[in-house]
Amino acid sequence: MAVTALADERGTSNVVGRVPRTAVRFPKADLERLVSLSADLVVVSEYTDADFLKQVERSGLRYHRMEGLKSLDGYRAAILELGRVVGADEGARGLVARYDSVLADLRKRLQGASRPRVLYWSDPYSAGADTAFDALIECGGARNAGRDLGLRGIAAIGAERAFLSDPDVLLLPREPRAGPTMAEDSLVRRARAFREGHVVEIPNELLVTVSQYAADACWYLAAALHPDRVPRKGP
Repeated sequence: MAVTALADERGTSNVVGRVPRTAVRFPKADLERLVSLSADLVVVSEYTDADFLKQVERSGLRYHRMEGLKSLDGYRAAILELGRVVGADEGARGLVARYDSVLADLRKRLQGASRPRVLYWSDPYSAGADTAFDALIECGGARNAGRDLGLRGIAAIGAERAFLSDPDVLLLPREPRAGPTMAEDSLVRRARAFREGHVVEIPNELLVTVSQYAADACWYLAAALHPDRVPRKGP
């Protein structure tokens, strides 16, 4: 068994302490080492570097590419498909059952709620349509201000454009090692959302997840935006 070394990194991983110590850790993609392990299956994602993926294909190693990791339905399908590939259908269905239950509860609580315009901001980047951030914002009971800017994918927009978009709420990453990442740019600090304290910082392990933990990320954001409807303590 082998995993990315990021599996042990607090503030990035949702499975810290759950991977056996005997598992090999990969600090970076290393085809030669993969081949030496005689892996039965290599699991990659749609974000895996294309050149590395070509190397895996040429190596003859069996691999599975997880796809559709930009939407809630995509996460669901990816979990079930991975379960099928590794022969753990029952376990995958269990993960999805909990995932579906949390999202259904959230939809019910947010029905009829106002939807503030939320801008994801990681200087100088924001996120538009067809991104995991877009799915998170919509699921959390808000509208993605990045869509209003006409963005698709992750794009550098700069502080001036972020300021002019005048979002109701700023969504920022929070990484424990560096402390809160409140926007440093003086222009963004003058934005209405920042001045009024409408800033939500999400732990990075939830913000960047593209797995069943996306349901917990949605709950976290919804609780911050709609505390009258969604309790902070998750299901």
